[in-house]
Amino acid sequence: MIRAQVTDRDALAARLPSELAMYLRAHEWTMRERSGTGVQWTKTVGGDEFEALQPQESTVRDYAARVRDLLNVLAVVEDRSQLEILGDITSVSMDVHSVRAFPSESSPGMIGLDDGVQAFESVRSLVVAAAYAVSAERPRAVQPARKSAEVLRLLREVRIAPPAEGSFIVAVHTPVPPRLSTAAPALFEEEPVEPFERRVSLRLYDAVRAAHNAANDALVGPDGLDAFTDAVPTGVSANLCEALVGLGGEAGHPFELSLRLAPSRPLRARLFEPIHFRRDHLPVLASAAQELRERVPEEGAVVVGNVVRLHREGAGTGEISVAGTVDGDERLRRVWMNLGDEDYASATRAHQDMLTVSVRGDLVRRGTRLYLTNPATFRVIAGDD
Repeated sequence: MIRAQVTDRDALAARLPSELAMYLRAHEWTMRERSGTGVQWTKTVGGDEFEALQPQESTVRDYAARVRDLLNVLAVVEDRSQLEILGDITSVSMDVHSVRAFPSESSPGMIGLDDGVQAFESVRSLVVAAAYAVSAERPRAVQPARKSAEVLRLLREVRIAPPAEGSFIVAVHTPVPPRLSTAAPALFEEEPVEPFERRVSLRLYDAVRAAHNAANDALVGPDGLDAFTDAVPTGVSANLCEALVGLGGEAGHPFELSLRLAPSRPLRARLFEPIHFRRDHLPVLASAAQELRERVPEEGAVVVGNVVRLHREGAGTGEISVAGTVDGDERLRRVWMNLGDEDYASATRAHQDMLTVSVRGDLVRRGTRLYLTNPATFRVIAGDD
């Protein structure tokens, strides 16, 4: 078997001493001796003791060569290629979700342009859905478009790795703080609270697993949607289901999601088996997302835009439609609503003067239309506001 070796000095020099140390510690190497420029580690495998010298200062001239020497030892001990090990060192402090798509019409490692773009957008939506479920006071079947500062901060920290061969693989890397103490909690001690980033990683996996189980239940049971609504507390939502459907692309190809936790922050007693979605799962997920949006309103949504249609028979309430954005989402959408006499008069003036309006309510989908129920705080925004 051919084992790839790493000779690129820049790639070797880019690995930080802290990453090297965390990798060695996570793989059960023992620190024996520390000097000014290096740390000596030992490990016993099958009765043989191995020694590895980890450089401690990245500014020395031969730092890249020392990292390569360390990789040589690790490749022998782990019986893996240096390229694989170097990649694991890079992500030693990152939880990695890998989405492996299986497009039948493409060569290994390739995917259609539109499906590829949709895959990256859907992966982002998965992370957003999981992060919102963790940050919100209560999970929602339909998540609002506006997200908290905590969710937006996490999105800025999450990284995407280059796609890998072996079908088409997109890897999402979420940085997590390392666990400084390796001691297990005492018998009656509570498990330490995991940081937000780790809780999002676990919620993403658990919510996807719950959606997979719900789709299986819906394929054989009479009450398909109940399986999804029952799973809302675990993070299942219309948003998450739509993201999963997007990973299947236009052709609805199968895919699987796997999770590897950061070695620098291990979690005991948890196994993360890959979750495989078949073609027949995707229509079920799409139907679940649609029904959830039709049955469960998005509470407290704010619509901002222009009045494009007015309809009223006689006095009293009237129906209007507004073309604009919902909760700051840049997508242009058309939303229908019924207004009382006073608000309808304000909407009429805004339509005549082509002024922007703002209204808050509960957003729900009925067929192909979006409706804002319980509209409140309707106001006309001046042109220079």
